[in-house]
Amino acid sequence: MVLIDEIPTWVHRAILLILYLNRGEISKQKLYGLLYLIYKESKDIDSLEDLNFYLNMKTKEIKITTSDKEIGIDDILYNLSLDGFINDCNDKIYLTDRGYKAAKAIINDPEYKNEVDIIIRVIAQYKDLSEQGLINLILENLKRS
Repeated sequence: MVLIDEIPTWVHRAILLILYLNRGEISKQKLYGLLYLIYKESKDIDSLEDLNFYLNMKTKEIKITTSDKEIGIDDILYNLSLDGFINDCNDKIYLTDRGYKAAKAIINDPEYKNEVDIIIRVIAQYKDLSEQGLINLILENLKRS
């Protein structure tokens, strides 16, 4: 049994839901792109947890850190892996059985309804884009802002 308390922040929940909605696997860069779009869509979900997104223009890679800059997305993925929710295999991330159960619990928890609705809406809109398509979309958004 998975307790929702084991999933401390919206970023952790979003990662599990992204994986769940992508049939249990995703590349890291696509995950990072979707996290950016979800974050942009829902900045007020958890005002205590700001994320910083960096797009390397040469490599077209996204890097994500938390507001204290000492914890990055790789640390969050590592902790999710240690807790048995995901398998982190270089450039791909896979949802485990425990992660699947956690994602289902999040979806069914009324406390996270708004968060889940935003994540589902963003995933439905952008999940068929390639990594490069997501990067291009993010670049367009950055140019406009």
